[in-house]
Amino acid sequence: MESPGIIYDQKLFNRDVRRDVRNCVLFLFFFYAVNLIASGIVMLISMVNDPAFIQSVIGAAGGGLDDSGIQMNPEEIMGSLTNGPMLGLISIVGIAAGGSVFLIYRKKRFFTDLALPSAEPMTPKIFIILVVITQAIQIVYHYIVTAVDYLLPEGTSLTESYGEVMEGLFSPIGLLYVVLIGPIFEELIFRGAVMGALRRFGDNYAILFSSLLFGFYHMLILQIPFAFVLGLLLGYVAVRWSLRASIALHIAVNGLSSLVSASENETYQAVAMIIMIACAAASVIMAIKWRDKLKARVRSGAAYYANTYAYGFQSIAFWVFIAIMTLVGLIQMNLM
Repeated sequence: MESPGIIYDQKLFNRDVRRDVRNCVLFLFFFYAVNLIASGIVMLISMVNDPAFIQSVIGAAGGGLDDSGIQMNPEEIMGSLTNGPMLGLISIVGIAAGGSVFLIYRKKRFFTDLALPSAEPMTPKIFIILVVITQAIQIVYHYIVTAVDYLLPEGTSLTESYGEVMEGLFSPIGLLYVVLIGPIFEELIFRGAVMGALRRFGDNYAILFSSLLFGFYHMLILQIPFAFVLGLLLGYVAVRWSLRASIALHIAVNGLSSLVSASENETYQAVAMIIMIACAAASVIMAIKWRDKLKARVRSGAAYYANTYAYGFQSIAFWVFIAIMTLVGLIQMNLM
């Protein structure tokens, strides 16, 4: 791929690459701050309107509850806020408020990327192939995590910990967040704002760094590697087709995953596993068949300038973001 025609001094180029990564990270931290504030307000309103919470506060303050008083310990209170519809509501409010950062960032250009015509037409056949690939990624990752679980200390399970966290989203409003609201805002933020800001140095570079940030954005240790790989595919889809296509694919992935995860029917889950294994086999066949085209696509998205990746990884802000997200993920999964 030809460079944009800008001649860079090496030091200035290093500075510009690190600056762009830093700005993306600061943008994500700002997004998180607004997200947490909005979520916290919803949680606070919920707790204040919960008689059990009010009684617990009175009791903790020495109000002298009698035996008939309702009391909840902190774990019970948090449990009521992170399960069922409340978790879905908190998630929707949080990501919508955080997404307003993107609205401010893009100003009048908020819908520009969505309105742009596709770089290439997205046909139903192509979309089905992409869905097949995502299911292949799901089943391969499932078996990798299962294998890792065997290596962990007894009583520690990534799969069980992840299931406990996600269980709270198995409600209508929770599924609305997982299947629709979350994918839309995540694509606007990561394939729209973040990847769009980094593309001036090359498509592959932008896809890689936006996918790394997307992976660690999920925080849950079990989700980080999967989200990173999925981010690579979604980034490729957004670059080659459009942001609308990556949003549609993200919705399809989360929707299919929720259908399998929410079902307690063992026969249904077994059939779903067989279908995903078939998708994995089909993906291997397609990769072999189209390997030359895939190599050409990768080469066409090469970085415009030498050392672009090295300079990007020199960003202190990038590593601070990775460290904080990893730490939060470890705490959430009770592995520390």
